[in-house]
Amino acid sequence: MPKYDPFGREIGEDTLGQWRQDSTAPPSQPRPEPAPAPAPPGRTPAQTPPAGLGAPRRRRRRRGVARLLILLAFGWAAFTLIGNLADEAEDAARTITIPNLTPPAPADRPTGLAAGSLLRPAAFERALADIRRRDIGRIQNLRVAPDRINASLLTPKGTLVSVQRSSGGEFQRFSESGAGFGHLETLPYSRIDPRFPQRLTRAAAERLGKPVSAIDYLVPSLTQGEVVWGAYFKGGAIFIADARGRIIRRIS
Repeated sequence: MPKYDPFGREIGEDTLGQWRQDSTAPPSQPRPEPAPAPAPPGRTPAQTPPAGLGAPRRRRRRRGVARLLILLAFGWAAFTLIGNLADEAEDAARTITIPNLTPPAPADRPTGLAAGSLLRPAAFERALADIRRRDIGRIQNLRVAPDRINASLLTPKGTLVSVQRSSGGEFQRFSESGAGFGHLETLPYSRIDPRFPQRLTRAAAERLGKPVSAIDYLVPSLTQGEVVWGAYFKGGAIFIADARGRIIRRIS
């Protein structure tokens, strides 16, 4: 019957024999690593690309060059097309005749008391008779210039009609307002003396110290039942005269 020591080991048993046996066995040899492939001539091992990376890069480079060539081809085609269209448009433009849209120069308009001026008695009387015979309405406002007469006529309906009579005999009827102006005061044709515009123009020009050609226009109106005329000169001078042609005052 075997005997055991206080640690429970059999007396005479070699407990380290297994470890000594393992330590005397020859150590296992590591598996040798395969030798790297030799670098191509003229290239150091550090420059050798990893396996499997060289071919994709070359393929991507070839694809980029191909795309660039395609874009250059399309760009050249578009440039050529645009150039051809521009040449055709220029050729077509040469064949187009542009009409002259510049309005003809107006005929010489009379100024002051020159021939044809509506400030002269005979011309003013004819123009005023032309407006009256159209039977549009009574004179509510009248502006007499050497080259034209502008009038605002009050119709029987209580509307205002704007008309114009030029020194050349042309008559134009413009806009008409709505009703509601029947209460306005009007200037009777019979109280307009056709000799007055010429008389006032001469008197006012002499007082102003300017030629009669400096007159711009005249305006008759009713003030407290009396006909009063205003003579307006180029430059801003204004003279007021009564129905007998006497200058009452100068405003500016």
